[in-house]
Amino acid sequence: MKLNPKQVGFHDYGNGYTKTCVHYDLVSKEDYHTICLERVNAFVVENKRIMNPIDELDKDCYFLWIKKSGKMVACVRVVPPHLAYTYKDRQYTIWDKGWITDSYVSLFPIKAWADAKAYVFTPEWGKRVVGVDHAIMDMYPQGHQFLKFFSQEQPGITFLGKEIDEYGYDGYKWVYEPTPLDQARPIIRNFIESQQHKQDKV
Repeated sequence: MKLNPKQVGFHDYGNGYTKTCVHYDLVSKEDYHTICLERVNAFVVENKRIMNPIDELDKDCYFLWIKKSGKMVACVRVVPPHLAYTYKDRQYTIWDKGWITDSYVSLFPIKAWADAKAYVFTPEWGKRVVGVDHAIMDMYPQGHQFLKFFSQEQPGITFLGKEIDEYGYDGYKWVYEPTPLDQARPIIRNFIESQQHKQDKV
């Protein structure tokens, strides 16, 4: 049976938590409502930023979320390379607009947080779509601090630079690069060209 390419991955932790990654086309109205609501809560209400955390790019992206007993408690948007910006010569998948509402869910699988029931970081699922695990992660200060800690444990995690975002807030760009850029570039180029060919046929 041929798998739906828009249904990237599913994992049941066996403790009430599940992890799913699908394209926007497979996201239910109820789940998308939760994603948007919690984005606003995380970026605007809790962190008091004047910004719009929702944009038109959503409809062409993937979403990776974690649910506890059917309720979404964490989510990150996954932007495929053909829609991504280029930063320091890297046009990688971008992980952005992430949020977590459950203290037992970790952004990364860090040993010091051994009591975590589930974690968001799953770059191998990106490989199922693009062909490589490589990704740029857009972070605000809190996520930046987590990554400084996680990078000490996880090979391939590197800080790329600090940039002011479109709303005037400090943003921090990290990269997961398990193999050199030169090895990943032709694979990503083939993926981008394949997406462009699909768009040309529409």
